[in-house]
Amino acid sequence: MKPERIAAWGIVLAFAIMTGIAVFSYRSINSFVHSSIRVDRAYKVLMAIDRLMSDLQDAETGERGFVITGMTSYLVPYKSALSNVGSDLRFLSEALSDHPHEKRLVGSLQEMIRHRLSYSSADIYLRHQSISSDPERTRQLMDYGKSDMDRIRKVMSEMKSHELNLLEQRAKAVDYRKETALFAIVAGNILSFGMIGASILFLIKELARRLSAEEKLRKNSQELQDLYDNAPSGYHSVDPDGLIVRINQTELNWLGYLKEEIEGKKHVWDLMTPESGLRYQGAFQNLKTTGFIHDLELEMVKKDRSILQVIFNATAIRSLSGEFLMSRSVVFDNTDRKLAEKQILDLNKELSVRALQLESSNKELEGFSYSVSHDLRSPLRAIDGFSRILLEDYGKVLDQEGIRILGVIRANSQKMGSLIDDLLAFSRLGRKRLEGHLVEMEALAKAAYEEVASKDSPSSRINFGTLPPVWGDQSLLYQVWVNLLANAVKFSGKVQNPMVTVEGVQKGDEVVYSVRDNGVGFDMQYSGKLFGVFQRLHSAEEFPGTGVGLAIVQRVVSRHGGRVWAEGEEGNGATFSFSLPLHPVECSPAVSP
Repeated sequence: MKPERIAAWGIVLAFAIMTGIAVFSYRSINSFVHSSIRVDRAYKVLMAIDRLMSDLQDAETGERGFVITGMTSYLVPYKSALSNVGSDLRFLSEALSDHPHEKRLVGSLQEMIRHRLSYSSADIYLRHQSISSDPERTRQLMDYGKSDMDRIRKVMSEMKSHELNLLEQRAKAVDYRKETALFAIVAGNILSFGMIGASILFLIKELARRLSAEEKLRKNSQELQDLYDNAPSGYHSVDPDGLIVRINQTELNWLGYLKEEIEGKKHVWDLMTPESGLRYQGAFQNLKTTGFIHDLELEMVKKDRSILQVIFNATAIRSLSGEFLMSRSVVFDNTDRKLAEKQILDLNKELSVRALQLESSNKELEGFSYSVSHDLRSPLRAIDGFSRILLEDYGKVLDQEGIRILGVIRANSQKMGSLIDDLLAFSRLGRKRLEGHLVEMEALAKAAYEEVASKDSPSSRINFGTLPPVWGDQSLLYQVWVNLLANAVKFSGKVQNPMVTVEGVQKGDEVVYSVRDNGVGFDMQYSGKLFGVFQRLHSAEEFPGTGVGLAIVQRVVSRHGGRVWAEGEEGNGATFSFSLPLHPVECSPAVSP
């Protein structure tokens, strides 16, 4: 064979070898790129699984914090976590769509998370509807939530394990193809140099991207640690022996310790009073069995030996086989609540003493008023009787001044008798037992007006509006209407075209009744005197009366759990209003003399 042909064949062979090397190098590099993409995808999947688990735990922590304390601030991390859960699930669904096994796992995971969040929503809704949480209902929902979370963890653990296996295989494949590609490139000729350079640039770019992803992951990890350390509540975890293996900075600040003094060195009960330590140890054994500690009130001892009142909550973390691994405990500072409870108890004791003193004073006052009123009636009757006898038997021997003086004596003794009668009536209100039932107020007010009209023959026109029925003592409420209507008729009797209007309207859980007249009215600066005993804004010569009627009205309405008030203007009439509860309430008791 000629050298030329040998050279040609050599060139052809060299070209073929170089072409083969180029093709092999190209395929090796292309395979390496695809393997790197799959490795990157595996890293993203693992990160998404970790983020999803973290978000679910944040949601669970926010839910429990809100249910336990009722503080809406816990719903902020809860809602934030929920928004992240959806995006993580969508990423996993898209990333694993070409893997049938993992696609089925993602479907199961979505259903479990949807089921878990439905219980969370229910728990939060129930807590919104009540002033305080229902422990039994909360425990059930948390038990359901724990069961769901255990299943979710199991599925996510299976996905993570599968991805880790794939990641290991792909990493080995990447390493193998990288070495092969480098060998092929080095063994090639100068014509392959460009491809080698391109591969190197690609590797540098891929490495930079991976380093950037690792840096982001490190920052996210730091942020999570910061959230853990600076949470508004204490967090710690203990191993099966009760030894603290992790504790956040908030709880360390409360107790006054450094992390190095606690983690791996102290049991939880070492930081408690002896009594609380025994209680916690019993609860810790139950935690291993039941999986939770709920609202356990304890006393922790700070480094300076002062006491910290706390509330403990904890959940158990178990292995796939169900073995207890550690607890996740949440600690709330209970000092302010304990102090508030003590202040309330002290205040209640003080109020009870004052109530007893007031009740005793009221009884003494009622007895005194009743006794004095009875003791005064006999001498007044004697004065009036002897004055009448003196006028009848000796009137002819008395001059006009003597007869006038005896008339004044009789009039004043009769006026004093009326005052005593009203005082007795006022006193009896404190002793009369309330006989409560549904009272038709419209019929009662009309009957009271008939009595007023028959006594005083009023010229006032009266207009009755609709008066809703109310619960109360009919006889006492009748007296209220008699007194108010008699006042309205009396004080409007001297004006032209006197008018009295009676109205009633329901406002929420009470009914407000009013009696309005167009009479002389009164100055509002003296309205505070209207409902006092024997308090009058007009002279007895101008408008007769004893000044007890409105005091009786106020006492009756107060005993029914209502209130009474008045509005007026001099020369433009007055409106007297009173309110009564729509439904039966515990009325003030009768007072024995």
